[in-house]
Amino acid sequence: MKKTHPAGQPADPRASSESRQGERSNPFSVKAASSKASGKKPSSFYMKQMRAGLSAAGYVKHETWVLPENRSVLKHIEKKLRQPLIGGAPVLETDMIAGENWTIDRLFGALQALDEVTSNDIGLSLIQGAEQSIKLEMHEFGGLPIYIAVVGEQIIVDTVLVDLESINDVARFNDAVLRSREMFPLSSIGIETMPNGQTVYNMFGALSSSSNLTNVVTEVKTLVDNVQRATEAFESFFN
Repeated sequence: MKKTHPAGQPADPRASSESRQGERSNPFSVKAASSKASGKKPSSFYMKQMRAGLSAAGYVKHETWVLPENRSVLKHIEKKLRQPLIGGAPVLETDMIAGENWTIDRLFGALQALDEVTSNDIGLSLIQGAEQSIKLEMHEFGGLPIYIAVVGEQIIVDTVLVDLESINDVARFNDAVLRSREMFPLSSIGIETMPNGQTVYNMFGALSSSSNLTNVVTEVKTLVDNVQRATEAFESFFN
């Protein structure tokens, strides 16, 4: 039988907020239904998608308790821990914080922990001079020397591609180099006069001196790959 109320008597407010089964309605389900009807998805949908994406990428959730003032630090460390391991340890840049720049000594110390260095696949030395630099010897590539320098806000990674005297047609070679911009990602080719007066073509890359160690290592490996490709591409110009 349909329940009625005497005329002039207000309906029980609790009754209007209950479902037919006598359960209180859920305001979130009402909002979700409204969102669905309007074609919009609730925030929970996007958070679920984000968690699913992180899980699919191989990340795991781990609860951590910290002081409130350390939340921003934890967020920074979380981003670092999402990067691959370098030298068997997390890439934390020796507790390097955002905005902090590498010095040549700190970068040298960080590179010493690389698996390739400890196994001697890559030789590592600190070059003393007016400006210190780091020398990497890529033993897998015949001892190819790669130099790293920290110059103000930049880290420069470079190597000698070829000396000027070894080019059989300088004008045509320069033209070919200027047209090669898209051939060598992250690397450029320039000309430089060495302290001994020798003129050489350098292949180099540059990145911010606040870059993480993973990016520095990537720059080195990319330069090595590009040197190989450039040597093959310009072989006809070499004596």
